[in-house]
Amino acid sequence: MKSSNCIWYVSGFKQPWEADVISNLAEALRNRGVSLRVYVKGGTAHMRVEEVLSWNSLTFFERMKEVLFGGGKLWHLWGDAPIWWSLVRLRARTVHTSLSAKPSWRGHPTRLFKEQAQHGENRILPTFEPKAAWTDFSDSWLNDELDHAVLIPALDNAGAYKEILASWASIAETDDESFHHSKVLVADGAPSNVLHAAFMTMRGVPVVAWDVPLIREVLGPGGYVVAPPQGDRSEWKKALLAAASDVGRSNSAAARRFLNENFASANAAESLESLYESVSREEL
Repeated sequence: MKSSNCIWYVSGFKQPWEADVISNLAEALRNRGVSLRVYVKGGTAHMRVEEVLSWNSLTFFERMKEVLFGGGKLWHLWGDAPIWWSLVRLRARTVHTSLSAKPSWRGHPTRLFKEQAQHGENRILPTFEPKAAWTDFSDSWLNDELDHAVLIPALDNAGAYKEILASWASIAETDDESFHHSKVLVADGAPSNVLHAAFMTMRGVPVVAWDVPLIREVLGPGGYVVAPPQGDRSEWKKALLAAASDVGRSNSAAARRFLNENFASANAAESLESLYESVSREEL
């Protein structure tokens, strides 16, 4: 594998924390001597990969040359397949990674979560090295002297967020000085939001999350404050206060240990390289 070229095409991983998983994996693979060429549909601002290229910046003839005659015999699709993907599959082996619940697989199917790999898909280990340049609220968010509490939503449910925001606002009216300097992320079990929670945990932000399989898989037992049922305003206040206290900081430290032990970059790169070697041995 190390002497072969592998081409990545990233189209459906749009959030910065999703891009950071891909960037971390690319860096880890290159550290192992794997040759990668990375293309991104649209802009490349969120990608930390060296020499990443925007597919849209290429001319039509440059794109067709890469698709039809490029040196890569193995392509890895991250997200949604472009219309020309079938041409790639005529001459190269393809791996496909998706966060969608029911993707239309256009290559060897792979998942970032064990919980999603229930139908024979291979699992690729994500890795969460905290090298991201993105932030959720301000460049000064790591400053403990921040004079207001910050709630970071990682939710697909607008109704739940409205309820949680109201609970947070009622707490903010108290005179608890320790709360006024706190930052807390609230996450549901959507795959992208779980990745978001992992990266923020690595950056020291406690998490309140629903006790669902994806959260437990990534943050580990005891790595987060368990969210109460929706509609229980008093219990939400307790959960948010717990996350903003020493309880939340202790849980966050446990989650960081779990992430470091189970999602190390070397192990993630090894899992991906082993998959590539297996796929490359198959005959077209």
